[in-house]
Amino acid sequence: MSDDKLVAVKVTDIGNQLPNHVSPSQLSSFDRCSLAYWFSSVAGWREPAGLPQIIGTLVHDVLENFLKIKAENRTKELAWNLLRDTGETVINNNKSWLKEEDVVTLKDKSAESMKGYFDLEDPATLQIDIEDLERPVTAIFESVKLYGRLDRMTRDGIVRITDYKTSKRPAPQYLTDSLRQVMLYAAGLKANGLDVDEVELIYLPGRARVRRPTYKSALDRAIQHLVTTRRKMDSSLEKLTWMANPGNACKSCAFIKACPAKTAKAPTPGSKESEDLLQALNLEKRIRSKSSSETAGMEMLPFVEEGL
Repeated sequence: MSDDKLVAVKVTDIGNQLPNHVSPSQLSSFDRCSLAYWFSSVAGWREPAGLPQIIGTLVHDVLENFLKIKAENRTKELAWNLLRDTGETVINNNKSWLKEEDVVTLKDKSAESMKGYFDLEDPATLQIDIEDLERPVTAIFESVKLYGRLDRMTRDGIVRITDYKTSKRPAPQYLTDSLRQVMLYAAGLKANGLDVDEVELIYLPGRARVRRPTYKSALDRAIQHLVTTRRKMDSSLEKLTWMANPGNACKSCAFIKACPAKTAKAPTPGSKESEDLLQALNLEKRIRSKSSSETAGMEMLPFVEEGL
């Protein structure tokens, strides 16, 4: 975030705390706009998935299930069958809001990503353990709890973390966030005794790979960003002040009508008026608890006994 654009916004004390763990997606959300992070991760308002997120999830799910199959059986025909079947389920689950042109876009862009995948590598030659697909990564750095799931990891002489992207490769200056995410996964695995040699971003539609060695300074920067960002979150929570970052990202923000930095008459975030407004916008509010979906799949975390 550029400091010269930031707007300090006071929020009402609603008694909520920060999530007990920090994920790479939380870091990205806070970096984009800490007030939007407050609405979603502290106040608990669920942002509806947009079409790009749905396409990304669809392609990731197809590749995960495809690579679980024995290498010699990973054919293009099987991949297309998986894409068709999974895509139909996704369309049915979201048919209440998907327009006809959205369905066309979903089919076209997911198919282009899968074509890009096959242009980039031969899956029949890829040796991968099932446990290294959507592998959970957890570690504690300076009391900050990291949790996330990597797309895949391969160990064919080089231990490599790979992250799929269903967008085209951006300009070099916009790679920092994505590279930092996979470097953070590498740091988390290293803290648990597994050294990763290399991280990789695969931009499927653009048929592009970005690879970087996991040198110490890069891992240290990723860890420092995690710790520093959590401290900023703690400070914002204590001061009841979160920074809004007005800009292009606001166009797709679910909270724009409730944001005092963008909507002059927006009520104070956290107030009854703000809560009523968000509810009127058909946003869903979730309640964090130990029995909630937030803890699902986290049974193996070393800090699970401390509560989530």
